[in-house]
Amino acid sequence: NSPTVTSFESWMGDHNSPDRVKVRSLFVEYNSLLDAGCGAAPEAQVIDYNKYTGMDITQRLVDYNISRGIKCVKGSLNNIPFDDNTFDIVISRHVTEHMSSIENPLNEMIRVAKKQVLISFFIKPEYTDHHHISLDNANTDWEIYHNRYSQTLIEKELSNNPKVLEFNWIDGCASTQ
Repeated sequence: NSPTVTSFESWMGDHNSPDRVKVRSLFVEYNSLLDAGCGAAPEAQVIDYNKYTGMDITQRLVDYNISRGIKCVKGSLNNIPFDDNTFDIVISRHVTEHMSSIENPLNEMIRVAKKQVLISFFIKPEYTDHHHISLDNANTDWEIYHNRYSQTLIEKELSNNPKVLEFNWIDGCASTQ
């Protein structure tokens, strides 16, 4: 019952979606960018081809992107298939809140980033002392979460990562450098 690539692409929004434009406005100077959980890779339309790499866990989306000449690899945010400090910037949009936890994906993105990680949340984290993890896989063959993470616990995780020099919350977008 999975959606077609075309319907998925239209549902996720194009490169002009307000949160995508906002994230791009926050970029530091860069020569390489990983779009972690890229889906149909709309960012590839506005980012220099030589600087862009997409990564998605869904082989069909990886194949679709490659068929359009977009550099894309199969991989999970839980185990990003790149060496430490491979990309100047790592971005992820509307992905982590659908995973079983945020700590490992967050640290993986930081691990492969040299300068900056930008995460755009569909479900905005709240100031609470716990994550609200909600498995909602009714009528599917896979796990899908709709989590509301704790901003407090995310900040604690970022503060404990020796690679993170600073972090900011900007209209629901977490930015680290």
